[in-house]
Amino acid sequence: MPRAIGANSRLLMIPEITYGTAPGGNWRRVPFLSCNLGAEQPLLDADVIGLGGNRDPAAPFFDTVTVEGDVVVPVDLINIGHWLRLLLGAPTTTGTNPNFTHTFGSGAATLPSQAIEIGYPDVPSFDVCAGVRADALEIDFSPTGPATATIKLIAQGSTRSGSSSGGTPVSAAYTAFNKAQGSISRGGAALAQVTGARLAYSNSVEAVRTIRADRKIEGADPGIARATGQITARFADTTLLTQAQNGTAAEFAFAFTIDANRSLTFTLHEVYLALAKTPIEGPAGVEASFEFRAAFNATATRMMTAVLKNQQAGTEYA
Repeated sequence: MPRAIGANSRLLMIPEITYGTAPGGNWRRVPFLSCNLGAEQPLLDADVIGLGGNRDPAAPFFDTVTVEGDVVVPVDLINIGHWLRLLLGAPTTTGTNPNFTHTFGSGAATLPSQAIEIGYPDVPSFDVCAGVRADALEIDFSPTGPATATIKLIAQGSTRSGSSSGGTPVSAAYTAFNKAQGSISRGGAALAQVTGARLAYSNSVEAVRTIRADRKIEGADPGIARATGQITARFADTTLLTQAQNGTAAEFAFAFTIDANRSLTFTLHEVYLALAKTPIEGPAGVEASFEFRAAFNATATRMMTAVLKNQQAGTEYA
């Protein structure tokens, strides 16, 4: 009897027209590294006494269904745009074939939803999570290794069956970014001596729980958007330290670049740094880690802009 293994698993996704309703048609197959999105329904103890004349418990009961989890995906040239759409909303696209620029902005009033199918064809078992919204994204920057993104998801419900709902899945050419292609700039100038960084964006999504016979959530509503993170740098100058001491803001950009027409850039238009120590921990180099928070910028009219340059037409992210 075959057993499910990760190497044969697959992840399909499709935009929803109606929240919580998985559309038909041919879904999109996307690359991923891990996924723990799925339904959980805990059992709660029923502390009823006086049933059988002893201390044994009554039967437990089921609580509300929650469908949440994380997916870790490669930061690649085409498919990352579908995750950015889920996180930030549809982009504004400019350019002509084959060079397009997709601009995503933070703080949208409403966010789209998707249906996602996690497939285990060896069993077979296919778990369709409907009403999926992206709560948060986190990306680490370092000198080496593959570029990956962790995305936190919240769904309305989950349905398992023995056959796929994805029709004949479509897929895009796979071109991955890597961390060696990363860069960080401050005020338009390259930021030197950075040994690592972390960028986190959150929609502060709230699961709306109401009284329903199916025990599903009513929806997932976005709250205040937040962009936070950390920059760790060798203590070679006082650029970041002075900004933190003065309590001033600056624009920071975090990018992966293959060439002029293939890149992904996250620009935080107004970033504030927390004051950091410069500890001496032995004879090796001295490093400082600065926590940061971004805020709405009146000139940019948003907190964060993500720009994806690739050969994909804008209709794919609409």
